[in-house]
Amino acid sequence: MSVAIHVDKVVKKYEDHTVINGLSLTIKPGELFTLLGPSGCGKTTLLRMIIGFNSIEGGTIKIDEQVINSIPVNKRKMGMVFQNYAIFPHMTVSENIAFGLKAQNANKKDMQSRINEMMKVVRIEDHHAKKPEKLSGGQQQRVALARALVINPNVLLMDEPLSNLDAKLRVEMRNAIKEIQQKVGITTVYVTHDQEEALAISDRIAVMNKGVIQQIGKPEDIYLRPNNLFVSQFIGTSNVIKGVIEKNQDGCFVVFNDGYREKMENLSDTVGDGHHVLASVRPQEFIVTSDTNALAGVVDKTIFLGINTHYFVTLKTGETVEVVQNIEDHALIPEGTAVNIKVKPKLINLFDEVSEMTLIKAGE
Repeated sequence: MSVAIHVDKVVKKYEDHTVINGLSLTIKPGELFTLLGPSGCGKTTLLRMIIGFNSIEGGTIKIDEQVINSIPVNKRKMGMVFQNYAIFPHMTVSENIAFGLKAQNANKKDMQSRINEMMKVVRIEDHHAKKPEKLSGGQQQRVALARALVINPNVLLMDEPLSNLDAKLRVEMRNAIKEIQQKVGITTVYVTHDQEEALAISDRIAVMNKGVIQQIGKPEDIYLRPNNLFVSQFIGTSNVIKGVIEKNQDGCFVVFNDGYREKMENLSDTVGDGHHVLASVRPQEFIVTSDTNALAGVVDKTIFLGINTHYFVTLKTGETVEVVQNIEDHALIPEGTAVNIKVKPKLINLFDEVSEMTLIKAGE
């Protein structure tokens, strides 16, 4: 039976420095929930508060309805996978996986059955007698995962588990972790600073910055409709262009600094005429066009990446933007070429210039 995790107004202080101040969130039973943010944002601190490695100076953490603030680490029924794997070099794969079961005084018959089962789940049964030095990085990570899961924890915690792997192995292992997590059905809290990893693996993501949750949502919602400019720029690549809102009898328009305008039909009712905005436009949300009602600029740099070509365009306003075009739709544009580019108004995001909060109507 999967459990829920309720974090209610928790506080973490180190001497006179407050890392987390009144943070709240709820993790649903059985979901893979990712804490995503830059280094030092508090995500690992929160993870360590959940498992009990860090003290809690305020608020409560509950597993279902049980407050766990004062419960010792070894009584919380949680498994953890660390960034450096933390597997024992002098033990075989089987012995590493058995470590937690021995600490629980499991009987030998049940223990061996459970070890065999878990090795099959993480697909390392052929390596049961090997020492870690004979294993690849991905195989070592599977051992660490099996060791965390073999004790039948209520919660699995993972702290930057793929950061020591090369790019190809990271993709392979993130797919494996998602598959294993779904198969086991365990509530999982996953920490990473890698946006692509978070988007690929998560049921929901909490984006953090400076100890504060900026947004919680499904990967597609956070990517397409970020709550604020920080989330927009942290999740994927985003160009930021200044503009102003113009309202007249024909509707609501965003007007960019060189006079190019686009009608917006998804803005909040609070947005008024003359409102200064920041437009967040992802590279693929630009269109190269012959239309003169567009942003005018010059291609400074062209990078061909197979199916897509990335262009770095300096606009007449002096702003530089990245534009991605499908090579099947457009011939390669040489560097130094003057171009006109438009935005896709239904996809772009507008933020208040001062507060940097979204101006897009909820649900649009």
